[in-house]
Amino acid sequence: MDSFIAREGDYAIRIVVYLAESGGMKKVEEISAAVGVPKPTTAKVINRLKKCGFITTRTGKHGGIEASSSAMDASLYDILKCMGATLDLNVCLAHPSACSRKPFCRVTHRLADIQSVMTEQLKTSKVRDFIF
Repeated sequence: MDSFIAREGDYAIRIVVYLAESGGMKKVEEISAAVGVPKPTTAKVINRLKKCGFITTRTGKHGGIEASSSAMDASLYDILKCMGATLDLNVCLAHPSACSRKPFCRVTHRLADIQSVMTEQLKTSKVRDFIF
């Protein structure tokens, strides 16, 4: 793993913010160029975001992709979860009952505190907070 947030999660946030900020229908090519993500990856992320209701699509001559009416109030947490992120700092936090070190471990408790703060920040950071 090269970062805590996977690339597709990062791309999803950038795509939703771009669409919410720019308004109107956009083509995949335009979105891809604007956020600096390859077109096939952009299309894949868009499909996922559509299933979660963050964007809407319309076919036809005047069709394209746009942010849904609720996108401005979407949290980074919601977008990352849509993309399949677990957001657990380690396996002991993801599956506490499976942790064999629990009786003597002093690390997991502190990591749980850190994860709690991080999760709260992701939940309170909304797309609208990134619009200038």
